[in-house]
Amino acid sequence: MEWSDILTAYQIQSEEIEQITERVYKIKSNSRQFALKKSNLVTDDLGRWLAIYQYIQHKQIFGFVPVYQTKDRQPFYQQQTDIYYLMPWVERRYSEQPIDEYGSVVHAMGSLHASTMAQHEIASLRQNKSTLEQQFYQEIVSYREQMITSIRYFEAKRFMSPIELQICMYYRDMEEIFNNIEKWQEIYLEELENNDQMKYTLCHGNIKPSHYVLTPASTYFLNWEYAVMASPTFDLVRYYHYLFQFHDCDMDKVKESFSIYCQYINLTDYEKALLVLQILSPSNWLQTVLKCTQPTASNNNVRNSIEIEKQYRKLLFSFELQEYIFETLKREKVTET
Repeated sequence: MEWSDILTAYQIQSEEIEQITERVYKIKSNSRQFALKKSNLVTDDLGRWLAIYQYIQHKQIFGFVPVYQTKDRQPFYQQQTDIYYLMPWVERRYSEQPIDEYGSVVHAMGSLHASTMAQHEIASLRQNKSTLEQQFYQEIVSYREQMITSIRYFEAKRFMSPIELQICMYYRDMEEIFNNIEKWQEIYLEELENNDQMKYTLCHGNIKPSHYVLTPASTYFLNWEYAVMASPTFDLVRYYHYLFQFHDCDMDKVKESFSIYCQYINLTDYEKALLVLQILSPSNWLQTVLKCTQPTASNNNVRNSIEIEKQYRKLLFSFELQEYIFETLKREKVTET
């Protein structure tokens, strides 16, 4: 990194540069503080990122930490293959007043989505319903085949390794998840017939604690490198999957946060089915099982076991959330009356 070139590009004179993380630097200059981020962007990403940046500027979206321009009026600086951008340093201020983190983040997410919401036609999906049905069927068959193949292979051994025993213990839970995926596939296909449009919003794309700053007054999102225009479920899935990897995830708060979110974005039953199918997908778990049980896998059994448990925990918490979401379906209320 050539600091002189970067500082010259942004026309700042540094008094002190402190590395905060592998990619974030804190720059002090003339009583001001800046955050310089060495992004994960590559040259091919710049068109999308610039379009999102311009959209945010045009919409004047609240909660977006501004990005400074270089002397060439670019919101980034490229040094060979590395791409940097500069923002004001936002200090995390701690208060004796407790902050409901789940609620605060979801309020901010809901506000972001509501302020950028548009409608997207889904007639083409409905026209291809038979293809979707076949894809769903093949998907669930594949999940079950992968699972049962692994279980039979492990049980054929005289002695199972601890990891193999761990995977076998999860078989019943996984079968229950597969059954619920089938149920939600049916709901999705039924609701596809009842909807002409779905919501389309600006999604941050990677909401997690290192990418937002909570203050008593507001929540600010950082790092918009993965931002896209997509279904609002895109952000919800990634945020919930981040939370679900931790054993102490507060599911009562998660359920409450979902209710808060729905006050901003009134998800249709079709969109709720889409959300559940995304969070309940066992693809990552099955890939982890395959990776950790291959002969070429790392000999670090503890690390492999932790990774399998983490992916399983995501599914377990997702299963609990889908039960709550099922109770909110409008179609169920109609059926009951």
